[in-house]
Amino acid sequence: MFETLARVMAPADTLTVRCEACGHEARLSRAEAFEMFGPDAAPYDIRRRVRCGCCGERGRIETRL
Repeated sequence: MFETLARVMAPADTLTVRCEACGHEARLSRAEAFEMFGPDAAPYDIRRRVRCGCCGERGRIETRL
């Protein structure tokens, strides 16, 4: 089975998205993550779609719960 946001996030969880280039970090609630990426988004989908709000980096993004 693939990991998706709907399968791995509990209602109280937060998704942390961190830029490895500049260290900027954003935390998204489950509802915010679902709205932004969709409940069926896999970790590689999120990393591919996210861009750092500070430096604009796309390739060096880390995601974790």
